Amino acid sequence: MFYSNWFYNSYKFIVIEKMVSDKTLIYRHLDKSLKSRHLNKSKISCDLLKYLVEASLEGKNPKEYTIGIDLFGRKYGPDKKQDANIRVYIHNLRKKLKDYYADEGRNDQVIFEIEKGKYNVLFISKKEYRAKHRPTYFTHFLISLAILISTLAAFLLTKKGNTNAWDKLPVWQKFTGSDKKTMLVFGDYFVFEGILPSGKLGIFRDFEINSEAEYEHLLDKQPELAREIDKSNLTYLSKMSVFCQNEIMKVFAQNQGNLEVKLSSDMQPDDLKEYNIIFIGNYKNTGIFETIIKGLDYNFEISNAGKKFITSGKPDAVTYKPGNDSFNQNDYALAIFTKGYNDNHFLFFLSTRDIGNISIVRQFTNLEHMQQLSENHLGKLDPENFKALYRVDGINKTDLSFELVLTE
Repeated sequence: MFYSNWFYNSYKFIVIEKMVSDKTLIYRHLDKSLKSRHLNKSKISCDLLKYLVEASLEGKNPKEYTIGIDLFGRKYGPDKKQDANIRVYIHNLRKKLKDYYADEGRNDQVIFEIEKGKYNVLFISKKEYRAKHRPTYFTHFLISLAILISTLAAFLLTKKGNTNAWDKLPVWQKFTGSDKKTMLVFGDYFVFEGILPSGKLGIFRDFEINSEAEYEHLLDKQPELAREIDKSNLTYLSKMSVFCQNEIMKVFAQNQGNLEVKLSSDMQPDDLKEYNIIFIGNYKNTGIFETIIKGLDYNFEISNAGKKFITSGKPDAVTYKPGNDSFNQNDYALAIFTKGYNDNHFLFFLSTRDIGNISIVRQFTNLEHMQQLSENHLGKLDPENFKALYRVDGINKTDLSFELVLTE
């Protein structure tokens, strides 16, 4: 094993060194990648890749703060050795390169790779790149074994105890009676760091910036902001998360079901296949679920302050607008139940304010309401694909009335 690892590392070193000597070839591939549709729309990613390639060719090993100083003109204090914002840029660049080599760059002779935890570029041949990223049979075996064990554990957990009324209701029977685990996901809000009016470092929330992609797009349009703000490692949840989690837990406690909890910003694409998912959040912080939600058909629209959250392609679609004054609030909360990608199901709870989700989650975890919804409405719909829109009125986070507006 030691000899095998030594041989592989030595071979890898020789390949990389040989390519470094051919700078013309490297710059030709650099120019091709920068002009690709995967990178050319992001000035930050293009500038960063050029900087890292040139630094690596010169034998340098740049750090976060040196990249900030050299490339973005940042000014750091004497104790500043890390910059979370740079980590975001590197992370986004890695993703763009991965997408590029899976598409336009699949036949490139030289592959640019930035290993995790490092900021220098490796110049690898296409053959070496494929060999390095090809999973071994043993890896496949371990993955299969892990899936088998987790599936068996989920089966045993979900089959424990006696069935109850929830197992017979539409929506919940797909969760409480499923062999798949359920993941409860809360939409968290994106924040970034900067200097507060008090002169101290703090965090900001911009209602129009709800993801890393939107944050990077902001800096692409206004690069001078890179000297004033940084991406924060923090996010935050609204108070409704506590109330809603309590209600959901009651259902699963009665069924001895297995429930995992995650933030939308931590979601991975594989989660969309491996779990039944319950998402609770704002129309603005759906994260990885945004494409799924927007891709569904709607006969109505929801908008607020000129921004459409739910859009219908039908010209006669009715538009519902949440509103509030200094005392009263009204919200339009939406429940969406739909099939997933791998014999799994998604249940989305969406609203513009806490009051909407608190109310709608309470109704969906109320046995009497779900029985009425099933008898009076869901029998006319596809039981595995439907939407229920509610109007909720109240004060602060207390709902005083709710009304089922429509189902489809």
